[in-house]
Amino acid sequence: NAEPITEDAVKWLYIHAASRWGLDKEPYSSRLKWAEGNLQMLRDVGRDPIGNMLWTDASEPWSFVRACMEISRLHTEGDKFHTCMPVSMDATNQGLQLYSMVLRDPVAAHATNVTPSDMPQDVYRQVANSVRKKLYEDDNSYGKKWLEFGIDRKTTKRQTMTLCYGSTFFSCRTYTADWFYDEIKSGCVNPFGDETYKPCNYLAEKIWESIGEVVQSAQVGMDWLRQCAALFTQHAVTPRWRTPLGFPVKMYYENTSKYSIKTLVGGRLRQHRLRIPNGAVNKRKTVNAICPNWIHSLDGLGGLLGHTVNLAHRYGVDSIMPTHDCISVLATQADVMHRSVREATVELFSKNQLEILAAQLESQLPLGVSLPSLPNTGKLHISDVLTSKYYFN
Repeated sequence: NAEPITEDAVKWLYIHAASRWGLDKEPYSSRLKWAEGNLQMLRDVGRDPIGNMLWTDASEPWSFVRACMEISRLHTEGDKFHTCMPVSMDATNQGLQLYSMVLRDPVAAHATNVTPSDMPQDVYRQVANSVRKKLYEDDNSYGKKWLEFGIDRKTTKRQTMTLCYGSTFFSCRTYTADWFYDEIKSGCVNPFGDETYKPCNYLAEKIWESIGEVVQSAQVGMDWLRQCAALFTQHAVTPRWRTPLGFPVKMYYENTSKYSIKTLVGGRLRQHRLRIPNGAVNKRKTVNAICPNWIHSLDGLGGLLGHTVNLAHRYGVDSIMPTHDCISVLATQADVMHRSVREATVELFSKNQLEILAAQLESQLPLGVSLPSLPNTGKLHISDVLTSKYYFN
C-alpha cells in the first residue's frame, strides 16, 4: 500500500539506491552523499532506462533501476508522490551474527556488525586480511605467490558464509579451489604452473585458521551441536526442540535403499533407480544437519524474523517483504523496522538460547546419559545491538 513520502523516507530511498549500486559496505553518510551527487543520473535512468543503460553497471542492476524509477517519480510528482517500493536492510551473515550472540563473542559480534561501529564491518574482508597476514609471515613459497596473485574478500566469502550452515575444512578446500579455477578461467595466470591441488590446499588451511580466529564462536558452537547430534544417533533418539516462538522441530533423517525399476515404455525397456527410505537413521545427515537446522530455528519465522514482524506490526508496519536475512519495507517505515529488528534481537538473545536448547535435548536422552558440557561464553552485552547502525543495513 503506497504511502505519502516523508523527508526521512527520501533519505532511505537514496541510501537504498546507493546500496544497490554497490556501496552497501560504505557508511550511510557516504551513500547519501553519492546519491545526492548523482541525482541527475538517477533521474535520467529512472525516466528512460532503455536510453540510459548505466544501470547495467550496478552491483544489483534490476534493484538499482527500480530505485531509479522511484526517485524519478519522486522528483516528477513532488508533493503528490506516494512511494510503493520496498527498501531493504540486510543482516551481515546472520548465522555468524547469531552464533556470536548465543556465545557472547565480542570479536565475532564486532566483525558481523552486532556491536556499534562507525563503518560497516565486512567479515569476509576481515578473514581475507587475516589470511594475507598469515601468508606474509609464513616461510613458504606458496605464500608469496598467493600474495602476488591477490587475496580479497571474494577469496574467502563462500568459505566464511557457509560455515554456520555446517561446512567443514573439506568444503573450505573445495570452495577455495572453485574460486581459484574461476579466476583462471577469467584470464588470470596460474602462478604455480601446472600445480593446483597443493597450493589450494595450503591456502584453504590458512583460510580455515583465519575463520576460526575471526568467528571462533561459530566453530565452537557447531562442534557442541554436532557432539549432541552424535549422542542422539548413538542412542537411537530423534532430536526435537522448540524455536523461540514455540514452533516444534523434529529432526529425522532416514537412510535409503536402492531399488531398480524396469518397465516397458513405447515398446522399449526402461530402467530407473529409486532410493526408498528404509527406517534406519542416517547418522551422517543428522550430525551435519543440526547446525543449519538450529540456526534457522533462531533466524526464521519461528525466531527472530517472526518476532521482528510481530513487533513491527504493533508499531504500525503492515507491509513487510522478507527474503532470508533481508527485510524490506516502504521507505516511510524503514526507521520503525530498524528499531523493531534490534528490539526483537535483544528480547530473544538476552536469554541463553543454548542453555534453553540443551535443557530440551537432555530431557529426551535415556536415564544416565548427559549432553557434553556447554561451551564457555564471552562478555558481549546483547543490548549493544540497539545502537549498532549496521546490524541490519
